[in-house]
Amino acid sequence: MIYSKILKDLGGKIAGIQLEGHSPKDLGSKGENLLCAGVSTLVQSAHSYLASQGSLESETKRDGYLEFLVMKDQREGYQNLLSMVEFGLKSLATTHSQAISIQDEIIKG
Repeated sequence: MIYSKILKDLGGKIAGIQLEGHSPKDLGSKGENLLCAGVSTLVQSAHSYLASQGSLESETKRDGYLEFLVMKDQREGYQNLLSMVEFGLKSLATTHSQAISIQDEIIKG
């Protein structure tokens, strides 16, 4: 199961993304799993772009886990990008509810 969280600040702006887990093997083996590829492409592309812009406040990466937060003073400028990722994840969760969950989490800061 893939667990995703849209991290939002107290003002309701998307502050970052947390992604954990793996797509079930019945949807394809490693390297052939289309759901995993779709989720990874969405989140890792946003993460890589934000990192290349020097806009990340923090990031944690390990096998099956990625979490990143955008710097507070830059969040407003990246809301469209982060909203697109949120929309994509929610779309995938709608069609693959047995394999991916998505929830909002309010963070301090």
